[in-house]
Amino acid sequence: MIHADIWADAGRWFDRDWYLARNPDVLRVGIDPLAHYLRYGEAEGRRPSPWFNPAWYRVAYDIPPDQSALAHFLGQRRTGAFLPSPALYLVPHAPPWRGDFAAGVDGFEHYLTDTLIPERELLPDLTLIQPSGLIDAMYYRINPFHAYENELDPVLHYCRYGYRRRLRPSTAFDPEWYIETNPVIARLALNPLSHYILEGEPANRRPTPWFDPAWYRAEYHVPEGVLALAHYLRHRLGRQVSPNPLFDVAWYLTRHGSSIPPEVDPFSHYLLSGAMLDIDPSPRFDARTWRHRHMAPLAAEGQSELPVSARNPLVHYLRHRHAAT
Repeated sequence: MIHADIWADAGRWFDRDWYLARNPDVLRVGIDPLAHYLRYGEAEGRRPSPWFNPAWYRVAYDIPPDQSALAHFLGQRRTGAFLPSPALYLVPHAPPWRGDFAAGVDGFEHYLTDTLIPERELLPDLTLIQPSGLIDAMYYRINPFHAYENELDPVLHYCRYGYRRRLRPSTAFDPEWYIETNPVIARLALNPLSHYILEGEPANRRPTPWFDPAWYRAEYHVPEGVLALAHYLRHRLGRQVSPNPLFDVAWYLTRHGSSIPPEVDPFSHYLLSGAMLDIDPSPRFDARTWRHRHMAPLAAEGQSELPVSARNPLVHYLRHRHAAT
């Protein structure tokens, strides 16, 4: 049984005018828009407002067929535990709106009231990712864009299109790996880089098999409030930082530094050369032995079709060690 007061207080979550404008058949037959939505619209996948996606919500939160997805959200919207759409994932995690939920206030409503400008695209993730330092603009532009997208700022492109195409924002963030190791991202259709910033790195989740944020933060005394991954991306060309304890940057530079171009950081050089030549990353890891025992030979069928990093013995080892934990 759905209480009438739930619908009376629905606010922007059921926008009658918006619903009628996008469903002219409802206007044509003269049925009340809320009655139509409850009887037919939600089951047909129609949205009650721009900010609530009932089909997504039902799958994301396993809402049973006999329950209204919108009614469920309206009953939970002040908790912050259920998103009305993946676009608003940031809201329960970001000040000042996250404080609303602790006070029993609808922070999503507060956010939209604060930020919504008519005719302007709403991209909450843009405000989070823009200052994060996690998008390498030069690397990102290597990815193939559609012709009309080439003029876009890389961060804007990533937030609008790139994350949905699972493009890499840098060499140090592998969306396929990150989504595989954080299945909630696929279930909720989230921007993986936003998830990494808000939840992943604070929980020491790896953005790629070879970057260890907990070790890196301790090793290089990364200040509180600074992302370890951003610190690495900013300092890697200085040739003083390593992404994990098995890569000894000073040891590697002593042996291979003369062959590393100034625009290439030592670990990126190792990812390419190590895959092809079985170069050791430090005295602590024997690349040739690991390949011999656990990997196909480089000349084996299908190896040339793999990404270079997938043929690197250290990356292979780190990936398998993570899977075993």
